[in-house]
Amino acid sequence: MTNLEKQADEILALQSIFETKFRFLHDNNQYEILIDFDLLQPFVIKYNNKRSIIDYLPPFTLIIQYDDEYPSSHPPSFILSCFYFSKSSLENLCQKLDNYPFINGEVCVYDWIELIKNQISNELILHTKLDDEQINDPRALNGYLNENINQIYQYLINYNNEQKEKQFRNQLQTCLICTDIISGIDCIRLYRCGHFYCQSCLNNYVKITFDNGRFGEKLLCPQNQCQKALLPNEIKLIIQDDQLYQRYERLTLQHALELMNDIIWCPRCQSAVLIGSGDDNLAICDQCRYTFCKKCKEIYHFQVMCPKDYLIEQLKLQQQKARER
Repeated sequence: MTNLEKQADEILALQSIFETKFRFLHDNNQYEILIDFDLLQPFVIKYNNKRSIIDYLPPFTLIIQYDDEYPSSHPPSFILSCFYFSKSSLENLCQKLDNYPFINGEVCVYDWIELIKNQISNELILHTKLDDEQINDPRALNGYLNENINQIYQYLINYNNEQKEKQFRNQLQTCLICTDIISGIDCIRLYRCGHFYCQSCLNNYVKITFDNGRFGEKLLCPQNQCQKALLPNEIKLIIQDDQLYQRYERLTLQHALELMNDIIWCPRCQSAVLIGSGDDNLAICDQCRYTFCKKCKEIYHFQVMCPKDYLIEQLKLQQQKARER
């Protein structure tokens, strides 16, 4: 077979293996392959004191350039690109490909791909102190720098979450309430805990929980022993009722304000009023401009002691005198 025939056979084989992750660039002599790392077990990425376990890594890019002498005399030219490998790691990998035993007359690209896959074992450490003695190999592209390591670490976490969600949506799932088997795309998976249910079951659960006076952080995942609260955007997706969701938001806001010591309710328009920490009892509603006493909720009075406090003090004195007699 001629070199051109062997190149064509190799390309056909690679296209059948990598499908959409194979594409030609400028002509039929140059192509790009996106290499997925087959993580057989959860994978650890480390950065400073941070540590995360992931199941998916973004693909590694290998660019191949054929010439007329491949594979009879020498291997093809290549470029390596991976943003979560350091520049020195990519350069070392270039040297490994250079040193890989090449047999004249035999194609080698798939063997190179297997070698690249073996560069990932069970962890990836994003080093903040990079090697100053770099080779500056032009075939090593997009290695990370010190200033963007933090963004890369977060991107890897986000990419993993997106891939896990994509896999979940493409598979059949069993609702944890009614046990019906449905497509993952028709399930709602809660962000904080990962438990998932069908739309109908969650809708009924949320409405019953509303009727029982539980909302906000008290609206928990229905799974037994799970103490994770539902997020507002999840509740809106579940109930799909704008009027009911507005009621949920209003009750949640009201409950939160009632827990704040510097918030009271205007007796005239029922709006929230921010009060100061001073000794005076003055409160002014920003909505209706009503001026009232923050203790007795009546129209504001200028006495140092609120009439309500005065009555309470008089009752205490009467009870004390009665006990003394």
